[in-house]
Amino acid sequence: MNSYEQSKKARYIASVVYMAIMAFILGGTYLSQQEKEKAKLESAPETSSVAVERQAD
Repeated sequence: MNSYEQSKKARYIASVVYMAIMAFILGGTYLSQQEKEKAKLESAPETSSVAVERQAD
């Protein structure tokens, strides 16, 4: 293999590793955001029912 083919293979491997790392980071961020929203909704059901009662008056 000449040096061009070796560098092409190295760039391909580096790009695959980079994409895997970015997918891991973005996936973790998305899951974390979903958990925060879920916890936020579970912790404040009383306040939302009060707001609905006030709107009905």
